[in-house]
Amino acid sequence: MSKIFKRCVYFSAIAVFSLMLLLHNIGNTMAAYEEGDVSNGGTITGSVKFAGDVSDTKMLEVTKDQKTCGADPKPSEALLISPDKNIKSAVVSITTISKGKKFDRSGGNPTVDQQGCVFIPHLTLVPAGGTIDLLNSDDVMHNLHSYSMKNTAFNEGVAGGGKLPKKFEYPETVKLKCDVHKWMDAWIIVQDNPYYAVTDENGSFSIGDVPPGTYTVLVWQEKLGKDTKEITVKAGEEVKVDFEMKAKKKRARRKKK
Repeated sequence: MSKIFKRCVYFSAIAVFSLMLLLHNIGNTMAAYEEGDVSNGGTITGSVKFAGDVSDTKMLEVTKDQKTCGADPKPSEALLISPDKNIKSAVVSITTISKGKKFDRSGGNPTVDQQGCVFIPHLTLVPAGGTIDLLNSDDVMHNLHSYSMKNTAFNEGVAGGGKLPKKFEYPETVKLKCDVHKWMDAWIIVQDNPYYAVTDENGSFSIGDVPPGTYTVLVWQEKLGKDTKEITVKAGEEVKVDFEMKAKKKRARRKKK
């Protein structure tokens, strides 16, 4: 195979990939959520509980910069379950809605700070196209490393007292870590509509101003995965939907022959 032919194949593949990416982004734009006023909307309420035995909170060992980060182990926020099996900080959202209420942008850009070598908050939601201000209130360097499929990933250092604004164009779940302090992680949930809520310490949530209709409601939790239910919302009424989540089954490792 000649070098010229190989180059033609290579550049053709790049062209096809670029066209597919362009069409994908155009599709996202065409299907963009339409913001407006909602009158006499309904409300979705409910709870998220854990099905299984409740274990002790996992503790994360602090292995570096203990003068700033502290020497004691830090409690993991990856799975917060009360003695009554209520799950805190699960994200509940409507995934099949194209038109409805406006996003609330009154508070400015959401922030994710690094304090005592912990991301605060552990979970942040932002509208697609929105910007998050990533802060460092510690007196040590942190290295912010994002893991994403649709949004441009980044891997950048932030000095003590620094600020790093980042824009997230497309809806997806983004993981955030600090490469300097391995125990640090957080999640950024980029939403394409404003119909979402985060469960409180009682596992409860409420989503208001929902136009009448039938929707798919999704719950996501970083350790337990996802679950969905179909619900119908009527004008001015409340509909209740409860979720019960289970621990993921561990895959058995294949024995080497």
